[in-house]
Amino acid sequence: MSYNFKFQKVLDVKKVREELIEVKLAELEKLAERQRKELIAMEETRKEYMVRRTQERKKEKCLVEEAFFEKMLNNLERKIEELKSYLRELEQQIARTKEELVCASLERKVMEKLRDRDYQEFSLNIQRSDQKLLDEVAIQMYLRRET
Repeated sequence: MSYNFKFQKVLDVKKVREELIEVKLAELEKLAERQRKELIAMEETRKEYMVRRTQERKKEKCLVEEAFFEKMLNNLERKIEELKSYLRELEQQIARTKEELVCASLERKVMEKLRDRDYQEFSLNIQRSDQKLLDEVAIQMYLRRET
């Protein structure tokens, strides 16, 4: 008699769901890391522009160049703020995905515990059945010897 867990398909679905959430979380974390690196690069660029701007101010006061630097810095500031906002959204999404992963993991573990208990019950029933059969054989052998 072979063991067959009646909710095996449900357990398999729970495992696949957990794996998919893990993949999604890994992708989100990679994306967030790339965005953080891009943010650092933008902030470095902004610092370089600020240094160049102060150097240019010391040399000569050209309104066209000043306006150009001002536009570049404003544009860069806007992009940095947009990227920071996007990173905050990503972090929130990562947090939600982690919560999903915890829930999926708990659901899978519950199903695995159910399977383990079911298997223990199955094994116990097999042992009882085997013991009952052995007891009957022993009784038959005893009765044959007595008669």
